[in-house]
Amino acid sequence: MKEAILVILLLANMTTFAIEERTKLVVGITISNFYPEWLMFYKNDLSEGGFKRLVSQGKHVVADYNYMYSQTGVDHSTIYSGMLPAEHGIVAHEWFDRLRNKRQNNVVDQEYMLIGDAGEGVSPRKLGSLTLGCVMKMNNPFSKVFSIAANSEEAVLSGGNAADMALWFSTYNGKWISSNYYTDSLPYWLSVYNKRIESDFFIRRGWRALADENTNNTTLKLKSKVGLTNNFFYDLMQAKRKYSTYQILKATPYMNTLIVKLATELVKNENIGQDNDADLLALSFSCLDYMNRDFDIYSREFYDVVMRLDKDIERLLSDLDSQVGKDSYTVFLTFSETRELLPRDLQKVRLTSEYFSIFKAVALMKSFLSSMYGPGDWIVDYDASQIYLDRTLIEKNKISLKEIQDKIADFLVEFEGVSRVVTAHALTHNATTAGSGVLFQNAFSQKRSGDVLYSLQPTWVADLKDREEYYAHYSKRHRVPLYLYGAGIPVNMSSRCQMTQLLSVICQILQIPIPYTADQ
Repeated sequence: MKEAILVILLLANMTTFAIEERTKLVVGITISNFYPEWLMFYKNDLSEGGFKRLVSQGKHVVADYNYMYSQTGVDHSTIYSGMLPAEHGIVAHEWFDRLRNKRQNNVVDQEYMLIGDAGEGVSPRKLGSLTLGCVMKMNNPFSKVFSIAANSEEAVLSGGNAADMALWFSTYNGKWISSNYYTDSLPYWLSVYNKRIESDFFIRRGWRALADENTNNTTLKLKSKVGLTNNFFYDLMQAKRKYSTYQILKATPYMNTLIVKLATELVKNENIGQDNDADLLALSFSCLDYMNRDFDIYSREFYDVVMRLDKDIERLLSDLDSQVGKDSYTVFLTFSETRELLPRDLQKVRLTSEYFSIFKAVALMKSFLSSMYGPGDWIVDYDASQIYLDRTLIEKNKISLKEIQDKIADFLVEFEGVSRVVTAHALTHNATTAGSGVLFQNAFSQKRSGDVLYSLQPTWVADLKDREEYYAHYSKRHRVPLYLYGAGIPVNMSSRCQMTQLLSVICQILQIPIPYTADQ
């Protein structure tokens, strides 16, 4: 009798073990320049298998980046490292390197070369922290880590130092490329896939609304020209001939479609999620990339972006269902450099909103410093959020660094649209525990940040010299939605968290140790 009971208990334990199977694949989805409120505005138009599936069947959390200046690469580094910019070191797209006396890109690395294209190579070596991919590889060398994005920055920083490969889109040849930091050559399947140059197909089609998918280009051009349609048509062939670049695809929703197409090919050819060695696939989508400011928040173009991205996510999830197994993968979806309301959006409701030009402010600041301290290039560099001083010149003239930082802070705070200005000296020598001071502190790196940092009022937005000036882009929105879906999601997870805690949650799902560097 006792033996029979023991057998039953053993069978019950075996059954429980079989049911509690670990996830085989973690899919991280980050969407840049997205306005999260669109999911509510257009909820009746969304498909059941796309955003709705993640929102209704998953766990919704409000995640706080908890720092000033949300930017794509900065946010990706935080998501995948579980650390703040002050700790992982990626404080912006670019920063001024005082030792080398020049601006440094956060991923460009001259010790490496591109594969699949010509130009400077890239690497994640400036990201000084463990990432999710690193931890997975440390705990299981058979785990695979891949990342895909339109731009090298997002692909490299989300994949981390241990990635098998990071892939991004070449604006020169319209193919998918990488860096020899990861490997000496592209895998055979990708070389074959690249020969299709699917980007040419979308350029020939032109960007048209979903409702006009089956309408030929000639008819669309004619209707748009004479105003016989409420939709739109952008002739991408003409734009490519004019500018001789595939970059125009980044300013369309087709870029996200191309990323999903590549992701499905990668899952199939690299056998992602096919065994008990959990893998990571990091995907980075974008809403019109460098042209995200060109349209109103309720424009037909943005509506089309949301609808197409919804279909892309539906296609991705459906493919994962068939290739990996519906209950065998875990997805997290969140947002980086989240879309803010622009002055033209806010002025419709009579709010005072303008663009703040750091370029004009610095020109006046240089005159102010010259009149106070004498001739000289006192400001060596500046970004949309911080100002770098020539410390050698300051020391040569025996001027107190704290004094000149304070003078600039007092001068800059008088500009309309500026909310608060803090100095590097104050952030280095004082600790803040509440308010916006914490946001500055968490974004500040003593080695890489500027001498003076500032924030704008909620309804003001940083001006750009031109639409492609990517490093000046940033968002003041530090709280964003986070959706978790699939295998192993904790049922008792809080409805609010710090974004740095996401890494710990994923590690718990994977049943691997949480790195000591991450926020637990």
